[in-house]
Amino acid sequence: MSRKAQAVTSKEDPLGGLPIIRPETHGRYSLVDRVALGLRARYGALGGVAAPLGLTQQELLALYYNPELSLRPAQQPPDMLDEALARWRVWFLLGGRGAGKTHAGATSVIREARADAEARILIVGPTYTEIQKNQLEGPSGIITLAPPWFKPEHRKSKKQLIFPNGVVADYLPAADADKFRGYGYTFEWLDEVVAWKKDPVGVFKECGRVGRGTSSRMRRLGLSSRKVITTTPAPTELFREILRDREGLVLSRSSTLDNSTNLDPAYIRQARAAANTTEGRREYLGELVFDLDPALFRKVNWQLTRIHPRKRPEVFDFIVISVDPATGEKKSADMHGIVAVGVRQEEDGLDHAYVLADLSLRSPEPSAWAKKAVEALRAWEPFAKKDMRGRPQAWIFAETNTGGSMVKHTIRGIAKVKVKTERARQAKAERAAPVSMWAEAGYVHMVGKHEKLEEQLASFTGQEGGHARDDRVDAMVWPIFKYVVKKRKNEGAAERAEGAANPDEEDDGDAQD
Repeated sequence: MSRKAQAVTSKEDPLGGLPIIRPETHGRYSLVDRVALGLRARYGALGGVAAPLGLTQQELLALYYNPELSLRPAQQPPDMLDEALARWRVWFLLGGRGAGKTHAGATSVIREARADAEARILIVGPTYTEIQKNQLEGPSGIITLAPPWFKPEHRKSKKQLIFPNGVVADYLPAADADKFRGYGYTFEWLDEVVAWKKDPVGVFKECGRVGRGTSSRMRRLGLSSRKVITTTPAPTELFREILRDREGLVLSRSSTLDNSTNLDPAYIRQARAAANTTEGRREYLGELVFDLDPALFRKVNWQLTRIHPRKRPEVFDFIVISVDPATGEKKSADMHGIVAVGVRQEEDGLDHAYVLADLSLRSPEPSAWAKKAVEALRAWEPFAKKDMRGRPQAWIFAETNTGGSMVKHTIRGIAKVKVKTERARQAKAERAAPVSMWAEAGYVHMVGKHEKLEEQLASFTGQEGGHARDDRVDAMVWPIFKYVVKKRKNEGAAERAEGAANPDEEDDGDAQD
């Protein structure tokens, strides 16, 4: 098999003409994987690998702390794979969620810092919190992956990493392009640009302007300043901007499934089930397509998965009455979205969502939607499994961005029932996209016909200002996004800490009449 990065020439492909490193062309296994497979084939069990390899325990430890050995080809910088690409300027790693992009980016920073004592490095992520949590201190972060003898000092007050050889890495969030002015860097790592919100194109352009540093090593080898971009793709203007200047641009493609041994099995089952859907190809396979239909649910054939009410499951693992309260007290105010959703793990081992009822209404009285939600809970909780204390696993869920604590108080004014609330951190489209993927894959079922809800779904884009055009949809999407769509789980202390109770979510589990 040729080791050369193959250039795609299809006119329909937005990546056409660019060298692309793929598992199909450069292999799927890291050096460590290949050694392990060879040892297994020769010796059977892998216990005590030091002796067959003729290595001391110290040498094994040194190998363990060389993160480059655990990189799959798609995670390796172009010059490690192909001499023809030694002078790359931008390495653009497009990968599915959980494909190992952060590991690749962090390792590239460590490698550059070790190779060039004059390097000046810039690390950019969506927010300061995300940078520290994922790029620096997370299970695949720079501090975690750096060997003990080259572990950087983290100076949080200065937003810097200082490596033992004196290399400084600054980190900044992609929030304000003007904050980048005045610097000059030799190497940059831009992570999850898909999640840059405020001025992504402006920040990216400024990163290009400050990537103007040089060093003795760079001049000796004829290298320009370099930029590593690791992200899940999206058809946005920022991605068009990244692809505009193709000089020295090399792409790598990796899917979630390529990294399956390091991910939660339930997450991988979901990825396999949804990988060939419109959204799944982007989310899990890392494909970049610009001509996507803005109506997220247009490709879902609800008729294929529709269930007659008399044939619905008799018992659900849990049932959620999801409420999207409207604002305003006029008769013409937006509609209150109220949708009942049942969730049940089926024989295929996957969670299926069942849309049981659309009870949305328009009323200037807040008590009207609260009363309807409580009535729906009472009607559906007999069909939910009971917990160890004999209580039905059913509750009311509501977003609190607009109403705040008033939402819970309004419901409690009708009855003391189980209520869960959460403040939205994503745009409506971000919540709906993975739900549309799950629906297109056939795991969201309409129980009966919900004509008005399905009409909204057919035109839903998630754009801001939808208001009365998406009240039913948002109410349907929330519980599926929150409780059905599997989120990637990393190994390590950072993830265990993240699994603690969310202070922004209220779970009144003991609330009963």
